[in-house]
Amino acid sequence: MNKIYLLGLATIFCLVIACTKESNAPAKDLQSEFYPLKVNAVLIYDVDSTAYSNFTNTSVNYKFELKDSITNTFDDLAGGLNYRIERYKRISPVSPWVFQQVFTRSKTLRDGEEFINNQRFIKIIFPPLAGSTWNGNSKNTIGEQDYTIENEIAPATINNLTFDSTIVVKEIDEQNLIREDLVNATYAKNVGLVQKEVTAVDKNISTGAITNGYKFTFKIKSIK
Repeated sequence: MNKIYLLGLATIFCLVIACTKESNAPAKDLQSEFYPLKVNAVLIYDVDSTAYSNFTNTSVNYKFELKDSITNTFDDLAGGLNYRIERYKRISPVSPWVFQQVFTRSKTLRDGEEFINNQRFIKIIFPPLAGSTWNGNSKNTIGEQDYTIENEIAPATINNLTFDSTIVVKEIDEQNLIREDLVNATYAKNVGLVQKEVTAVDKNISTGAITNGYKFTFKIKSIK
């Protein structure tokens, strides 16, 4: 039999076997559970915030709670499923909740997005592999901003709550002698955002002391 013919048959056979294995292979786990979206989910956060003023040369600390409640869903003009989130604030556990704002979150096969203050941000990508970098502002008008997944999936304890699988997304890391802008967000599998740390301050170029701006931290308090 012609050797070329035999080689052709062998090649076709190998391709058939490869396709069969591919079709029978388990679906790749993209671990989108780090950005879960479910109607009636409620997350409450402790917030610790400090504001610095170069006008009064003082700093003021504020502590309060925020509640994010997913109330319903709707389809956007492109047919994408969006989750409406209502945010409330109270100054103490015995104070009434006061409405703050509405924003939305959505999820595609490859990322989790948030639309807030008329801007859309890509908050996380799937799978969330350590070292992955993307432009979190690619769908808004603010300008390019690299987001990076800082760590391998690891356990963490936040506000006395323990999570077996978390990742940290560094959204902003810009520092120099007179300015510091840092944003880190921690996500837990099957929960979502469990911690957020934000620093946006001006500094004295000679001493490094903070002169103006703010710092705040969200820490998860309860999950429903």
